[in-house]
Amino acid sequence: MLIHHIDGIELEKEKPNTSEDFFNRSEATYEIKGVKHTFHLLYVRYFEEKLEDELKEHDFWKPLLQKYKIRELAALAALSKHDSYLKRKRVYLNDYEEFKRLFMNPDEKTITNSLNSLN
Repeated sequence: MLIHHIDGIELEKEKPNTSEDFFNRSEATYEIKGVKHTFHLLYVRYFEEKLEDELKEHDFWKPLLQKYKIRELAALAALSKHDSYLKRKRVYLNDYEEFKRLFMNPDEKTITNSLNSLN
């Protein structure tokens, strides 16, 4: 898997009666066997705020969080953790523990190599 692009955004309301401003979307564009794919991970914004302090104490994530935001890394962490996500375009997580597991015991080699290929 060759990562071409990662990004993360805080969603904003398009209409006054929607709840989009409670969510973040992380995306990763990657290539497998010459075919480009884009994966979107949508999750409750509060998850990121809750997890941030814990990840800043984690030896692997601490230096990465100085350069990237969690929302930029979440889709990459999800793809490296779950091979089944490589077959999907979008995933929605509404459970904090499930979101947190994406970052616990990361595949450090895959994530590091992917981020190095971006630079």
